[in-house]
Amino acid sequence: MRTGVGLAAIAVLVGSVAVRAQRPTAPKKPKVQVEIVKTHGCVEKRAGNPATWWLTRASEPEVVGGGVFNANQVEEAKGEALGIGELQLIGVADFLDAESLLEWGERAKFTKPEQVNATGELREGRTVLVKGLLIEAEPAPRVNLMAVVGLAEDCG
Repeated sequence: MRTGVGLAAIAVLVGSVAVRAQRPTAPKKPKVQVEIVKTHGCVEKRAGNPATWWLTRASEPEVVGGGVFNANQVEEAKGEALGIGELQLIGVADFLDAESLLEWGERAKFTKPEQVNATGELREGRTVLVKGLLIEAEPAPRVNLMAVVGLAEDCG
């Protein structure tokens, strides 16, 4: 009797596997890929509500890997000429100074001054090297920041 029950269970299992194998599967959607790039240029803050941050005189974005900049990459960027590009910078809050971070959006509602975690690397008029996700958009491409390193205190 047990053998009959066991064989029936195996037959049901084999049948359900065969049915699953015959079902069409939905085609996989291609993953949207956003490139990580580095570029350098001059930081500009533009008035508005909210204000926006831009990288002007930006070099052509170059596709790079993730992670932080190393000393060689920073030194190399210091020797490169500024470009002619313009990119809007987004995700800027963590790269502002403490005071600017608390003024950004509604940060002051949920962040106390003693809790601020901001690098202070992103300052108007400064030349910086940035790394982030390149977002092609109109009227200008955007870079969602991952890293910012100051190269010079001015854009001379």
